[in-house]
Amino acid sequence: MNIEVIGGGALGLLFAAGAVEGGASTLLYTRGEEQARQIIERGIEVHEVSGRSPKLIPSASLNVKSIGRFAERPAYEEACWIILAVKQKDLDDRLIHLLKSHLQAQDRIVCLQNGVGHIERLRQAFPDTRVYAAITTEGARRLDPISILHAGKGSTSFGLSREQRVSLTEGDDAEKKWMDVFAAAGLALQMSNDIETIMYRKLTINAVINPLTAIWRVQNGALLETPQRTVLMRNLFDEIMSVYRLANISFEDGWWEDLLQVCRSTAQNRSSMLEDVTHGRLTEVRWICGGIVDLARQHEAEAPLNALLMELVEGMGTELHTYEETQGK
Repeated sequence: MNIEVIGGGALGLLFAAGAVEGGASTLLYTRGEEQARQIIERGIEVHEVSGRSPKLIPSASLNVKSIGRFAERPAYEEACWIILAVKQKDLDDRLIHLLKSHLQAQDRIVCLQNGVGHIERLRQAFPDTRVYAAITTEGARRLDPISILHAGKGSTSFGLSREQRVSLTEGDDAEKKWMDVFAAAGLALQMSNDIETIMYRKLTINAVINPLTAIWRVQNGALLETPQRTVLMRNLFDEIMSVYRLANISFEDGWWEDLLQVCRSTAQNRSSMLEDVTHGRLTEVRWICGGIVDLARQHEAEAPLNALLMELVEGMGTELHTYEETQGK
C-alpha cells in the first residue's frame, strides 16, 4: 500500500511512523527543507510516556521531501492514500492547487483537521476523489523536528460524507487494508458511516475547551476548578447545541458529560490553541468557533458567545488575518 503524509507536525510524524511500521510504502512531506533533511539523516523518533527507549523509524524506511517538491511524487499503479496532517490554516488555496495539479485519479484523501468547512471545500475541488474525514483521539506532541511524544493512545474514526457514500456505485476492500496497516503499528482505526456526528461532537469539545484554555492560559483540567468557569462552559455548550438544532445536526444528550470527562482525562494537557497563542502562531479559532458562527448565520441566527471568543483569541495578537478577511468580507 502507498501512503503519503503531508505535514511534519506531531500527527504527521505519528502517522508516517505508523505507516512505515505497518509495511506501507511511505512518503512524508514536510513544510521546509531543513526538517526533511534532518529526518533523512536521523529518521523519526517516537517517545512514549512510559519513559522507555524511543522507537526509531530509520530514514531508509521512508521517503521524505519538502512540500515544495510535491510535483516529484511517484506515479502509482494503485491507489495512494494521502493524509492531510496540516492545520486548517495551512489547508489553503495554494495547497489545494498543488494537490489538483498532481493528484492521480485513484488517489484518496484523508483529512485530520479540526473545525468544519474543509471537507466541503475539498469535495468541491476534487469531485471525483474519495475524501475521508478523520477524527482522532491520539495524543501526540512534537518535541523537535524528528521526535514526537505519543502522549496518549487513542483511536481514529474516518469515513465519507453521506453524499459521497450515496454516489458510490460499488465498494472495495481498500479501507480494510488501510486499517490493517495502522493496526500492525498499534494505531486503531475504524470506519464510520456517521462521520458527520463524530465531527460535530469533536467540534463541540474543541469550541469549548480550546478558546477558554487559550484565553485563560490554563491546562484543560483547570477549566473545572471554579464554578464561574464551569458555568461559562455550560453556556457556551448550550449555545452550540441550539445552533445544531437549527441546522438539524444530530447530537446526543451525553455530550456535556463527555466534554467534562475530556477535561478530566486530559487534565494536564495544553490545548493546541493554547500552544499556538503561547508561541505567537495563527490559531484555528476561525474554523472552530467561527464554524459555529457561520452555521448559525446560515440559518439566520447568531452565536454571540462563539463570536466573542473568536474575537478575543484573534485580538491576542497572534492572528495574522481577521475572520472577516478570510471570508472575503
